[in-house]
Amino acid sequence: MFKKFASLLEKPGIVRVKQTLRKYLESDLYTIVVLAAAVINWKLHTMAIVMAVGLLHFFLIFFLDVDRIRLIPLVPTAIISLRLENNPDYLWPAVIAAVIVFPIVVYDLFRRKVNFNNKIFIGMVFILIAMCFSFVNAPDFITPLMGFAMMFFYVFLFLYMFNKATDKEKLEDNRLYLTRTFNYMALAIFIEVLLLMFETNAFADLNEFFTEKQVKLGWAMTNFIAMILLMIMPLSVYYYIKNQDKYILLLYVLIELALLFLMMSRGAYLAILITAVPFLVKFTTDIKDKVLFTKVLMIALIFILLFTLTVLIPKEIVKNYFNALDERGLSLTGREIIYKVGMMVFKQYPLFGGGVYTSEFFISRVANTVYYHNYLIQTLATIGIVGLAAFLYYLYQVLRAATRRDDYCIYVLFIVLNMMIHGLFDTTFYNPLVMVMLSCILPLLNGENNNKAPVISAQKEEANVCC
Repeated sequence: MFKKFASLLEKPGIVRVKQTLRKYLESDLYTIVVLAAAVINWKLHTMAIVMAVGLLHFFLIFFLDVDRIRLIPLVPTAIISLRLENNPDYLWPAVIAAVIVFPIVVYDLFRRKVNFNNKIFIGMVFILIAMCFSFVNAPDFITPLMGFAMMFFYVFLFLYMFNKATDKEKLEDNRLYLTRTFNYMALAIFIEVLLLMFETNAFADLNEFFTEKQVKLGWAMTNFIAMILLMIMPLSVYYYIKNQDKYILLLYVLIELALLFLMMSRGAYLAILITAVPFLVKFTTDIKDKVLFTKVLMIALIFILLFTLTVLIPKEIVKNYFNALDERGLSLTGREIIYKVGMMVFKQYPLFGGGVYTSEFFISRVANTVYYHNYLIQTLATIGIVGLAAFLYYLYQVLRAATRRDDYCIYVLFIVLNMMIHGLFDTTFYNPLVMVMLSCILPLLNGENNNKAPVISAQKEEANVCC
């Protein structure tokens, strides 16, 4: 029976279909299709479309034995597709997807010898162990179990990508593919924001829409969107640096920067302000034809200036934007009480914390939020001193790997710095959106944390440059 099925797959017509599907999965069209499905799924407030499209492409990748880096577009697809009214509504779709997907990827990972030799991975395991200890102080069992399960997923995703996407012959191509995918993700987020503006008639009062934080996409609100953009922007610049003849790629950076400023996130602004000078030094150093780039930059600035003078200023958008910033100021009002609750929980349970993922339980007495809005307080309050030691080891290994003299590593370093700075006012680390993306980005770092050395020089991709 198996021989007949194998022979059927080798028939000329079937072979041509397989070749066509492989070319599709290795092209940008695949990424565009799944992200478009995610936006449609988001617009219709459903899970059916993204489940069907996502699982179909998942099975095609494994059936045709396509490089596993092609699974990456399914990650942002899953993230930006979510818009159900109640969180429990996600339970059964998530369970069904996990039951189908997880056994396949586990088998795919362990069918060959698994490489555990990665210190970032070890740091993540230490955090996982610290979370186990925190169960003893948790107010219930289910809540920390959910937090543990989420961290286990991040650890597994990191290990899978580390083993499947870091072969030195393909490492640079995989890095470029990942960055290109997140470029498309940023564009999809931009489209969702536009669709939300049409839904809410925001064009009638743009100032209120952005300054009153009405940008609620379901899967994220303004601060979380800002976090995502802070992670994507350095990757977009890295992608442009590797394809400097494609000036249209700078449009992605401009869209991401514009969206970021519209999110009114003070933590994100502070991260940009602190990292701006070294980031610009690195960026300008990487530019090959500085004269031509300066000309293109001047043209872009002229268009931006004209748009500001003819649209933004006459409609008082600029004025109201700065008035909104001035009203908010630098006060931590609202955050202070949350910080105090976090420190009270830490003082009560200093060694192992009050339990992973239990922050909402303790904060609910004074505020309506899930996190302590500071990753250090989040660590101390939930997994204690033991957890803080594990987290600092993890963070040290990430910084150690990201400070290698390699373009990808250095631009990822800016991502980590952004998360560290922004995370002092919002929980970045431990946030599912951030952790999932980091688990895709960090495995592709090089150096001692990855015994599969990268290709020394980056070659331009032959095709699939998003432009």
